[in-house]
Amino acid sequence: MSRQALRRRSHLLIVVLVLALGLGGVALAQRSTGSVQANVTLRDGKIEVSPTTFAPGKLTLVAVNMGSVSHALAIMGTGLQPKRTATIGSGKTAKLTVTVKVGMYHVWDPVRSSMSHATMLTVKAAKSSSTPSTGSKSSGGTSSGGMSSGGTSGTGGDAASTDPCAGMM
Repeated sequence: MSRQALRRRSHLLIVVLVLALGLGGVALAQRSTGSVQANVTLRDGKIEVSPTTFAPGKLTLVAVNMGSVSHALAIMGTGLQPKRTATIGSGKTAKLTVTVKVGMYHVWDPVRSSMSHATMLTVKAAKSSSTPSTGSKSSGGTSSGGMSSGGTSGTGGDAASTDPCAGMM
């Protein structure tokens, strides 16, 4: 092989390595942030959130005020005290980052509406495909799943279906 051909191959190898390292670094940086984003559109009298179901972890709500008056965005729920953005002018955007656990969360506009007009967000545990879900069966039908329900019926103790804000409206 000629000296010129070796030089071209070594340059090509260097370019490939630099690109591979750069793409690997981008992938690691995205993985390390661990934050999921939800888009929130605030309109006069309505809030739209997409998506509405998430895994536990950091959640960044990106709120865009598409209404003609000022709005804000607030969230509260399972283990999360109310958090809100500053007031958002018409056509403006604000971000709100929170850490969510498995459960239900209310998202509403604290400037123009009450929590009774909130949109619900659901945080579910990531599904594990490696462990079969067999559970234990009881022939008596009285298994409480390790929780004392105090004689109430309904959700069966499922944390994701329990609304922590039910009495706060």
